[in-house]
Formats: sequence, C-alpha cells, structure tokens
Amino acid sequence: MNDKENFKYDFAISYAGEEESIAKGIHDALKEKYANYSVFFAPNELHNLIGQNGEEFFDKLFSESKQVIVILSENYKRKEWTRYEWDIIRERNKENRCIPIKIDNVKILGFSSNQIYLPFKDNFQAISKLSIEKLILFEKAQGIERETDVIKLYNELKDSKGTLDKAVQLVYDSRKRTPLGKIEYPNGNFTKSYKIIKTEKLNFSQIKRKAISINIEDFLSKEEIIYNIKYLTAEFFNTEELDAIKIFIYCDSSKNFQGFEKYNVAKSDFAPYGEWGKSEEGFAYNLPVEKFDWKIEFEESYFDKNLKIETAEEMALRLILELNKNGR
Repeated sequence: MNDKENFKYDFAISYAGEEESIAKGIHDALKEKYANYSVFFAPNELHNLIGQNGEEFFDKLFSESKQVIVILSENYKRKEWTRYEWDIIRERNKENRCIPIKIDNVKILGFSSNQIYLPFKDNFQAISKLSIEKLILFEKAQGIERETDVIKLYNELKDSKGTLDKAVQLVYDSRKRTPLGKIEYPNGNFTKSYKIIKTEKLNFSQIKRKAISINIEDFLSKEEIIYNIKYLTAEFFNTEELDAIKIFIYCDSSKNFQGFEKYNVAKSDFAPYGEWGKSEEGFAYNLPVEKFDWKIEFEESYFDKNLKIETAEEMALRLILELNKNGR
C-alpha cells in the first residue's frame, strides 16, 4: 500500500457515466459533512485529466486515494473503461480495497456473492457516513494524523486569494487601528463552566486573531453554551484587543465525541459582522466594536442523544442483518 505521505485524496469515486448523478450525490454528501475531505470526482478534475494517459492517471489515482468508493452496476460492468478501473481497484490491499455501492443485481468478476456491500436507496448520507468512518479507521491504523480545525483555519487564511498582498500593504503603510473598546460579559443565571484546552495565535501581518479550543460538560443547553462562548470571548477580546476570535467547543464525555480533530458541540466566530474573513476589512477600515457579532454553529448530535453516531463496525453489522432479512 502507499506510504502515508503520498496520499493525494481521501476518497476517489469510480462509476459509469450513467451513474454520474449518484456519484455527485455521494461527493456532495461527503463535502457537506466535512468540507476539508479531498474527493476525486471526475467532472471537477477535467483540468487534471485532459491530455493525460488515462491508464497511467487512474493507476496512480487509485494508489494515491485512501478510500475508493465504487458504484457497481450493469453499466459499470459492460463498459471497457470502468472494467479497467475495476481491475486496478482489485489490486488494492484486500483489507482496504473499496467501499462497494450496488444499484442493481450486477454480478461482476472479482466481487464474490458473500462480500458485504451497501445497496443504493437514495441513501447519500448513510453512504458518506460509512465512508468517513472507514476513512477514520484506516487513518488510525496507518498512523495518519488529520489536520486539526485550527491548522485548517490557518492554511485557509494563508492561502486565501489576495490575503498576502493585503497583508504586505498593511505593513508597508504601518497601519494602526484605534483600540476597539470592550464588550460586556453576558447576562444570565449561568456560570462559567469550560476548561481551555489550547489557544493558538493566528496573527497575520498587523491583524491579531486567536483560535481557542475548550472542553465543556455534557448535557448543557444551547443557552448555557452561548453564555460560555460570550464569557470566553469577553475575557480574551477585552484583554488582548483581537481583530477576530474563533472558538471550538468539545465535550470529551459526550457520546458523539470522536477526538479533538473536529468539534462535537459548537464553533463560534466573533468578528466584524460575524464573519471571520472580514477581520482584514475590520482592521483596514478601523471598524468599531459595535460592528462585531457572533456566528455560532451547533453540532446537533450533542443535544439530541437519539442522533446516534454509529461506528463503522456497528453499521456493517446492521447492514449484514438487513441484507439477511431481505433474503440477500
């Protein structure tokens, strides 16, 4: 199998042209769940495909992809090109060969009748969920560490179009800003109940930003979480005169906790107009604190414990039971 440093994609999707809408639905579900997953979906990669030797390209693609999702169908079986892709995929490591999705009763060489697959029933979210869980298990087994929210945030900031030019200009102008003033601590019959895990500076040029990760207790209400977010924001904003603050909220005692790589409670931005990306604008135009606001996104599975997050093993077991029930 590929060295862990050489993987280019988290997922590649192999399918016949007739199933492109299904492939797109899976692609969109994966990106909706977590936009930072890299997914090879051919229509989005035409700039890389044009002019390439197709056989060499796909041979390399499937070796550089951590997971390969294959949409098996009669169309897939009868087409010369997808048969070639399938031959390459069959050469992958047996334990991590592919994630098979079947849309009909196709029988295809190299896929035995007792192999477990996921039947397609417009179940894009279930497919993406299982695929992500298999990816996480594979990464853990391979010792691959995924970028944290903070690192992704910094890289997005660093690589955003025009950011470097603006930053250089701010330094060239020796731009300073009037102190923003202070914000009030929140009102309410709640108490501060978070523990700071980590703080990281995301300063860029003259602009001061900070990302803060906190851990909270389980079973807090949204109102209590908002109180803690605003309390923490006031603590840092009033003492450090920041241009933007991002907070990631975790709960390591909640059943939906899967590590500190991705928040499982909420995340919050405090920035001009509630938009992290407008912190440069806020600095450049010396926007007052009255123009700042919060943008808070919640992870609903923290609040609704009925939103069970299945592990890959649990989903596989359920699928086996469903297939047996249906007389597969």
